[in-house]
Amino acid sequence: MRYPRYRLVGYTEWMKHVITTSIILCMLALLPAHPAIAQQGVGGQASSPIIIEPPVRDFGRIEPGSKHPATFLIRNATRNPLRIKAAMPSCKCTATNDIAGKVIPPGGFVELQATLDAPNTPGVKNATIQLVFDGLNKPFAATLKGEVVMPVLATPPYVDALKGVTSGSITLTSADGSPFSVLSSDGKPPQFIGFNPATDAPRNQYVVKWSIAGMPCQGMKRWWIFTTDRADCPVIPCRIRNECTGSKADMARFQRFWIFQELIVNAGLIRSGRPVVLTADIDHYNPRERGRVSNPGFRNVISVRSLSPEATAELVSSKPVGQEEAKVTFKLTPRAGFTGPLFARVLVTTATGSGEIPVVARVVDGSP
Repeated sequence: MRYPRYRLVGYTEWMKHVITTSIILCMLALLPAHPAIAQQGVGGQASSPIIIEPPVRDFGRIEPGSKHPATFLIRNATRNPLRIKAAMPSCKCTATNDIAGKVIPPGGFVELQATLDAPNTPGVKNATIQLVFDGLNKPFAATLKGEVVMPVLATPPYVDALKGVTSGSITLTSADGSPFSVLSSDGKPPQFIGFNPATDAPRNQYVVKWSIAGMPCQGMKRWWIFTTDRADCPVIPCRIRNECTGSKADMARFQRFWIFQELIVNAGLIRSGRPVVLTADIDHYNPRERGRVSNPGFRNVISVRSLSPEATAELVSSKPVGQEEAKVTFKLTPRAGFTGPLFARVLVTTATGSGEIPVVARVVDGSP
């Protein structure tokens, strides 16, 4: 018996429908079961379960060493309560209020208070606060950012000596447009492009050459230092970006379990023969054990001394900060009679080992 052709076509389409429906049901079974993830937003629209207002707080240009508070609203966009498991800043330059354990009701919010501490060196600074919630499989981020600028701007704010590059130039510009003089570049007379200090009047902008040619990789300095005649900007530190100044530098950090929070101390304008009191913070460092504090003795500071003949250094005090930091206060005294750019190598020794940090300054005559 032969069936009409239209019946075979109908049967085929019905089978396609059955197979398609089965595939869709299987895919739905694989979706997350947690109500906070699977539900729609409060307003009935599909959305992110967490809304951060604003997602980024950009402070624009900020001064070295300044503090910048911000408030973020953390909103729950689901129909279920959400508990904050943790709020984790990406660096110790950021402090927050304690919101771990707080429960955000559906449609409600909590305030996250955060403060960005600007470093003392120029450049863009970003800090992220990772927010982790019970039942949500990914963290959410609130970001703080700012560009640390000095009264004299360096463009770029670093020596770009990567991938075989050994020379280049940096443009120094007065932010307020006032003329100034560049006194030194890496401790030597500056090599200008298009300017002759013997015949040309001071300007508000200079292009200055730099070169790392001949510098050995072992122990290469991390900073190129300019000094100027401006009282509000006597020293301009620019980071040397090079393979030898990155992860290869300071390998002893793995054994002593600590690093400096900032890699330089800028003492500014100081006088020969007169002591100045400075600080350097050290942070626990143990990436091989995922940050575990296996030797708390790293915070026990034993001594501070200068390795450079142009200055002396001595420990004043040390203070543990929590379980993973210590604040080191020390006294630095430029040698009597010494003037000019100072790049002093200062050695800090704790119970677990020693680390070196440069102290930079422009030293003027300290005679009465």
